Amino acid sequence: MYTPTKPIVALFADIITKPEDKRVYHGSGANYINALASATNCAPIILPALPEVNNYKKILDSVDGVLLTGSLSNVHPGFYSKEKLVEPSDLARDRTVLPLIDHIFNKEIPMLGICRGFQEINVAMGGSLHADIHDVPGRMDHRASKKSDVENQYDKQHEVYLTANGKLERLAGTNTLEVNSLHTQGIDQLGKSLVIEAVAKDETIEAITLENYGGFFYGVQWHPETSVASDDFSKKLFSNFNDAVENRNLNR
Repeated sequence: MYTPTKPIVALFADIITKPEDKRVYHGSGANYINALASATNCAPIILPALPEVNNYKKILDSVDGVLLTGSLSNVHPGFYSKEKLVEPSDLARDRTVLPLIDHIFNKEIPMLGICRGFQEINVAMGGSLHADIHDVPGRMDHRASKKSDVENQYDKQHEVYLTANGKLERLAGTNTLEVNSLHTQGIDQLGKSLVIEAVAKDETIEAITLENYGGFFYGVQWHPETSVASDDFSKKLFSNFNDAVENRNLNR
Protein backbone atom coordinates (compact mmCIF):
# COMPACT_ATOMS: atom_id res chain seq x y z
CA MET A 1 0.00 0.00 0.00
CA TYR A 2 1.46 3.38 -1.01
CA THR A 3 1.56 6.24 1.46
CA PRO A 4 3.24 9.57 0.71
CA THR A 5 4.85 9.62 4.14
CA LYS A 6 5.42 6.78 6.56
CA PRO A 7 2.69 6.30 9.17
CA ILE A 8 3.84 7.16 12.68
CA VAL A 9 3.73 4.74 15.59
CA ALA A 10 4.23 6.14 19.09
CA LEU A 11 6.13 4.26 21.81
CA PHE A 12 6.25 5.48 25.41
CA ALA A 13 9.69 5.68 26.96
CA ASP A 14 10.96 3.93 30.05
CA ILE A 15 12.97 5.82 32.64
CA ILE A 16 16.41 4.23 32.48
CA THR A 17 19.15 4.91 35.03
CA LYS A 18 22.68 3.87 34.08
CA PRO A 19 24.15 2.10 37.12
CA GLU A 20 27.72 3.24 36.51
CA ASP A 21 27.06 6.98 36.70
CA LYS A 22 23.39 7.24 37.81
CA ARG A 23 22.51 9.34 34.77
CA VAL A 24 18.83 9.13 33.84
CA TYR A 25 17.47 8.65 30.31
CA HIS A 26 14.13 8.30 28.55
CA GLY A 27 14.45 5.34 26.19
CA SER A 28 12.89 2.28 24.58
CA GLY A 29 14.23 -1.19 23.84
CA ALA A 30 15.89 -1.53 20.46
CA ASN A 31 14.00 -4.76 19.67
CA TYR A 32 10.69 -2.87 19.41
CA ILE A 33 12.10 -0.11 17.24
CA ASN A 34 13.92 -2.58 15.01
CA ALA A 35 10.76 -4.68 14.58
CA LEU A 36 8.78 -1.63 13.45
CA ALA A 37 11.58 -0.61 11.10
CA SER A 38 12.03 -4.05 9.55
CA ALA A 39 8.53 -5.58 9.59
CA THR A 40 6.30 -2.56 8.96
CA ASN A 41 6.13 0.55 6.83
CA CYS A 42 5.93 2.70 9.96
CA ALA A 43 8.19 5.32 11.50
CA PRO A 44 8.56 4.94 15.29
CA ILE A 45 8.70 7.94 17.62
CA ILE A 46 9.43 7.79 21.36
CA LEU A 47 7.31 9.88 23.72
CA PRO A 48 9.04 10.73 27.02
CA ALA A 49 7.60 9.35 30.25
CA LEU A 50 6.39 12.75 31.48
CA PRO A 51 3.05 12.46 33.29
CA GLU A 52 2.88 16.23 33.67
CA VAL A 53 2.63 16.73 29.90
CA ASN A 54 -0.99 17.76 29.38
CA ASN A 55 -1.26 17.48 25.61
CA TYR A 56 -0.42 13.82 25.04
CA LYS A 57 -4.02 13.15 23.98
CA LYS A 58 -3.61 15.70 21.20
CA ILE A 59 -0.29 14.15 20.22
CA LEU A 60 -1.85 10.67 20.13
CA ASP A 61 -4.62 11.97 17.89
CA SER A 62 -1.93 12.93 15.37
CA VAL A 63 -0.19 9.53 15.24
CA ASP A 64 -1.33 6.43 13.38
CA GLY A 65 -0.65 3.73 15.93
CA VAL A 66 0.66 2.95 19.42
CA LEU A 67 3.05 0.20 20.49
CA LEU A 68 3.09 -0.31 24.26
CA THR A 69 6.40 -2.02 24.84
CA GLY A 70 7.75 -4.41 27.38
CA SER A 71 10.25 -3.22 29.95
CA LEU A 72 12.50 -4.41 32.76
CA SER A 73 10.21 -2.56 35.17
CA ASN A 74 6.96 -3.76 36.75
CA VAL A 75 3.66 -1.89 37.03
CA HIS A 76 3.41 -0.39 40.52
CA PRO A 77 0.84 -2.21 42.71
CA GLY A 78 -0.68 1.09 43.84
CA PHE A 79 -2.42 1.26 40.47
CA TYR A 80 -4.29 -2.01 40.99
CA SER A 81 -4.95 -1.89 44.74
CA LYS A 82 -2.39 -4.40 45.93
CA GLU A 83 0.60 -4.00 48.22
CA LYS A 84 3.41 -6.30 47.10
CA LEU A 85 6.01 -4.35 45.12
CA VAL A 86 8.55 -6.18 42.99
CA GLU A 87 11.33 -3.87 41.84
CA PRO A 88 12.26 -2.35 39.51
CA SER A 89 9.27 -0.06 39.07
CA ASP A 90 8.77 2.96 36.80
CA LEU A 91 6.19 5.32 38.25
CA ALA A 92 6.78 7.93 35.55
CA ARG A 93 5.82 5.46 32.83
CA ASP A 94 2.82 4.22 34.86
CA ARG A 95 1.55 7.76 35.39
CA THR A 96 2.08 8.65 31.75
CA VAL A 97 0.61 5.59 30.03
CA LEU A 98 -2.23 4.34 32.24
CA PRO A 99 -4.44 7.48 31.96
CA LEU A 100 -4.13 7.45 28.15
CA ILE A 101 -5.34 3.93 27.36
CA ASP A 102 -9.03 4.84 27.51
CA HIS A 103 -8.35 7.67 25.05
CA ILE A 104 -6.53 5.32 22.66
CA PHE A 105 -9.49 2.94 22.70
CA ASN A 106 -12.08 5.73 22.38
CA LYS A 107 -10.28 7.09 19.31
CA GLU A 108 -9.70 3.55 17.94
CA ILE A 109 -6.01 4.23 17.43
CA PRO A 110 -4.42 0.92 16.37
CA MET A 111 -2.59 -0.48 19.39
CA LEU A 112 -0.35 -3.45 20.09
CA GLY A 113 0.57 -4.14 23.73
CA ILE A 114 3.55 -6.36 24.53
CA CYS A 115 4.49 -7.77 27.97
CA ARG A 116 4.46 -4.70 30.27
CA GLY A 117 2.19 -2.99 27.73
CA PHE A 118 -0.21 -5.95 27.95
CA GLN A 119 -0.20 -5.62 31.75
CA GLU A 120 -0.68 -1.82 31.61
CA ILE A 121 -3.80 -2.26 29.50
CA ASN A 122 -5.27 -4.75 31.96
CA VAL A 123 -4.62 -2.39 34.89
CA ALA A 124 -5.99 0.64 33.03
CA MET A 125 -9.20 -1.33 32.37
CA GLY A 126 -9.66 -2.01 36.09
CA GLY A 127 -7.89 -5.36 36.30
CA SER A 128 -5.15 -6.50 38.66
CA LEU A 129 -1.84 -8.35 38.47
CA HIS A 130 0.02 -11.03 40.35
CA ALA A 131 3.28 -9.45 41.52
CA ASP A 132 5.22 -12.73 41.26
CA ILE A 133 3.25 -15.14 39.13
CA HIS A 134 5.73 -17.96 39.85
CA ASP A 135 4.67 -17.80 43.53
CA VAL A 136 1.02 -18.51 42.68
CA PRO A 137 0.23 -22.19 43.41
CA GLY A 138 0.08 -24.24 40.22
CA ARG A 139 1.77 -21.64 38.03
CA MET A 140 4.98 -22.06 36.07
CA ASP A 141 8.01 -19.80 36.37
CA HIS A 142 7.45 -17.39 33.48
CA ARG A 143 10.68 -15.46 34.03
CA ALA A 144 13.66 -15.62 31.69
CA SER A 145 15.95 -18.51 32.44
CA LYS A 146 18.89 -17.43 34.58
CA LYS A 147 20.98 -20.01 32.71
CA SER A 148 20.43 -18.30 29.34
CA ASP A 149 22.67 -15.63 27.93
CA VAL A 150 21.10 -12.51 26.44
CA GLU A 151 20.97 -13.99 22.93
CA ASN A 152 18.96 -17.00 24.11
CA GLN A 153 16.58 -15.36 26.58
CA TYR A 154 14.00 -14.93 23.84
CA ASP A 155 13.97 -18.59 22.80
CA LYS A 156 10.56 -20.25 22.83
CA GLN A 157 9.74 -21.72 26.24
CA HIS A 158 6.16 -22.99 26.28
CA GLU A 159 2.90 -23.35 24.36
CA VAL A 160 -0.10 -21.07 24.54
CA TYR A 161 -3.60 -22.25 23.66
CA LEU A 162 -5.68 -19.87 21.57
CA THR A 163 -9.38 -19.33 22.32
CA ALA A 164 -11.53 -21.30 19.87
CA ASN A 165 -12.97 -19.03 17.17
CA GLY A 166 -11.23 -16.05 18.74
CA LYS A 167 -9.66 -13.18 16.83
CA LEU A 168 -6.15 -14.39 17.55
CA GLU A 169 -6.88 -17.96 16.45
CA ARG A 170 -8.28 -16.65 13.17
CA LEU A 171 -5.21 -14.48 12.68
CA ALA A 172 -2.78 -17.27 13.55
CA GLY A 173 -4.55 -20.01 11.57
CA THR A 174 -3.77 -22.47 14.38
CA ASN A 175 -4.97 -23.20 17.91
CA THR A 176 -1.56 -23.29 19.61
CA LEU A 177 1.62 -21.24 19.48
CA GLU A 178 5.11 -21.72 20.90
CA VAL A 179 6.19 -18.51 22.66
CA ASN A 180 9.01 -17.05 24.69
CA SER A 181 8.51 -15.91 28.29
CA LEU A 182 10.27 -13.16 30.25
CA HIS A 183 7.78 -11.76 32.76
CA THR A 184 7.45 -11.58 36.53
CA GLN A 185 3.96 -10.10 36.74
CA GLY A 186 0.87 -11.65 35.18
CA ILE A 187 -2.85 -10.99 34.99
CA ASP A 188 -4.82 -11.83 38.13
CA GLN A 189 -8.25 -10.19 37.67
CA LEU A 190 -9.08 -9.49 34.03
CA GLY A 191 -9.94 -5.87 33.24
CA LYS A 192 -13.40 -4.72 32.21
CA SER A 193 -14.42 -5.46 28.60
CA LEU A 194 -11.22 -7.40 27.90
CA VAL A 195 -11.48 -10.82 26.24
CA ILE A 196 -9.05 -13.70 26.76
CA GLU A 197 -7.47 -14.78 23.47
CA ALA A 198 -4.83 -17.22 24.75
CA VAL A 199 -3.72 -18.98 27.93
CA ALA A 200 -0.69 -21.03 28.96
CA LYS A 201 -1.07 -24.59 30.21
CA ASP A 202 -1.05 -23.25 33.81
CA GLU A 203 -4.04 -20.99 32.92
CA THR A 204 -1.96 -17.81 32.91
CA ILE A 205 -3.60 -15.34 30.53
CA GLU A 206 -1.27 -14.77 27.58
CA ALA A 207 -3.26 -12.66 25.09
CA ILE A 208 -6.24 -10.29 25.15
CA THR A 209 -8.49 -8.23 22.90
CA LEU A 210 -11.32 -5.79 23.62
CA GLU A 211 -14.93 -6.89 23.49
CA ASN A 212 -17.10 -5.52 20.63
CA TYR A 213 -14.27 -3.29 19.41
CA GLY A 214 -14.06 -1.96 15.87
CA GLY A 215 -10.42 -0.92 16.01
CA PHE A 216 -7.20 -2.93 15.92
CA PHE A 217 -5.97 -4.11 19.31
CA TYR A 218 -4.09 -7.11 20.60
CA GLY A 219 -2.20 -7.49 23.85
CA VAL A 220 0.27 -10.36 24.25
CA GLN A 221 2.32 -11.39 27.26
CA TRP A 222 5.23 -12.74 25.20
CA HIS A 223 7.68 -10.95 22.87
CA PRO A 224 6.82 -11.28 19.16
CA GLU A 225 9.05 -8.31 18.32
CA THR A 226 12.13 -10.50 18.73
CA SER A 227 11.11 -12.98 16.03
CA VAL A 228 9.47 -10.95 13.23
CA ALA A 229 12.09 -12.24 10.79
CA SER A 230 11.65 -15.93 11.60
CA ASP A 231 8.29 -16.71 13.24
CA ASP A 232 5.13 -16.94 11.10
CA PHE A 233 2.76 -15.65 13.76
CA SER A 234 5.00 -12.72 14.69
CA LYS A 235 5.11 -11.75 11.01
CA LYS A 236 1.30 -11.94 10.77
CA LEU A 237 0.80 -9.90 13.93
CA PHE A 238 3.09 -7.06 12.86
CA SER A 239 1.76 -7.20 9.30
CA ASN A 240 -1.82 -6.78 10.52
CA PHE A 241 -0.76 -4.00 12.87
CA ASN A 242 0.95 -2.30 9.91
CA ASP A 243 -2.21 -2.60 7.77
CA ALA A 244 -4.34 -0.99 10.50
CA VAL A 245 -1.81 1.80 11.00
CA GLU A 246 -1.58 2.50 7.26
CA ASN A 247 -5.38 2.55 6.95
CA ARG A 248 -5.63 5.09 9.74
CA ASN A 249 -2.95 7.19 8.06
CA LEU A 250 -4.83 7.18 4.76
CA ASN A 251 -8.31 7.73 6.14
CA ARG A 252 -7.95 10.46 8.72
